[in-house]
Amino acid sequence: MISPKRNGFTLIELVIVILMLGILSFFAIPNFIEFRTEAKNGATQGLLGAFRSALAIAVSAIQVKEDHGVPRYPTFNEMSANAFDSSHPVLSGTEILDKATDIPNNPWSKSTAARTDKNRIYDCSALAKGGLLSPPNNDQGWCYNENTGMFWTNSDRNSGLPGETENYY
Repeated sequence: MISPKRNGFTLIELVIVILMLGILSFFAIPNFIEFRTEAKNGATQGLLGAFRSALAIAVSAIQVKEDHGVPRYPTFNEMSANAFDSSHPVLSGTEILDKATDIPNNPWSKSTAARTDKNRIYDCSALAKGGLLSPPNNDQGWCYNENTGMFWTNSDRNSGLPGETENYY
């Protein structure tokens, strides 16, 4: 007797395929989440490097062009406005960061934060490096301490160990 031709998959074949896809996704999803974290960490470290390079150049300009009675680092107001002001009269009006690219967003900022808060520089002169502002101003933007010239992320949303989150880079 000739058996009829099969035109589809059996229920067992479909269940096995779905089960295999489930097992693969069980192992793949955590890896994709880890890639997102690594990407944000890499972007954060790159941006902090750019900020710190700009600060080093600004400090050099202050030391070379001005007398030693002026503040050693750009003031908080100068960093927020992205230009030297009357605190550094010789450099007044000179940009600190590239104006065309604007101040970049902190990659670890809350997704619900406004764009102006994600790229805002906050006065963290009362904090040591790694400290955060109190809510609602935490987990967004950048911290700058004009007394020490330190610059770090105003966020600890990365689930790393204390001392290893993005605010300690």
